[in-house]
Amino acid sequence: MSEKLDQEQPMVWGAPEVAPDPELSGFDVGRPRLGGHEEPVEFSDRQVEILNAAADEIIPPGEGFPAPSEVDVVDFIGRYTAPSGEKALHYPFAEEDEFKAAIDNLGDEFLQADGAGRVEILKRVEKEDETFFTQLRNMVFYGYYSRPAVTLAIQENLPAARDYHGPPQPYGYIRTIERWSADEETFNARGGGNYIATEDVKRIDLSKIGWIQNSPNGQQ
Repeated sequence: MSEKLDQEQPMVWGAPEVAPDPELSGFDVGRPRLGGHEEPVEFSDRQVEILNAAADEIIPPGEGFPAPSEVDVVDFIGRYTAPSGEKALHYPFAEEDEFKAAIDNLGDEFLQADGAGRVEILKRVEKEDETFFTQLRNMVFYGYYSRPAVTLAIQENLPAARDYHGPPQPYGYIRTIERWSADEETFNARGGGNYIATEDVKRIDLSKIGWIQNSPNGQQ
């Protein structure tokens, strides 16, 4: 997920036209390890307290949903923060030293404030240190919705989510996504990509289909 600073290479951001050699360009074209780092970055007790307090303001608990501090979002944050001495090559590009320094800057002012005061401080941080705020906010959201307890809360509290099995992050639904081809014939040869043009759609007479006629909304 990261690259040693003593082997520092110039970073290339964005999607290049041709996938570069990571050893030469510093652009990592591979996927990050699922679940983040095997050994998470460790935060001090005070930093954990600040992170939990911030997370609980970013995603307030209630209506059957647990607080982020109750589902160990801090562990998730630690696993997606590049350890000190390494360069973050994957989203959200959080590096331990800078990230911890930004946490410490919140300090006692944040911990001693009430809920409304903490929200105002976070709004200020969003303007003054957009990079840190974006990293914090996104890891809180991704971490929170990756937790089994939150998946269960979604299933139990949202009628439309009874069969919800968890988020597609970080890779999306990789088992069902096909690569699109610029060559339509090549794509169709693989058995996908067909459609019927609007002008070719034909009306179908459903009047002879019994189960439709016998349904409560069917015409007799």
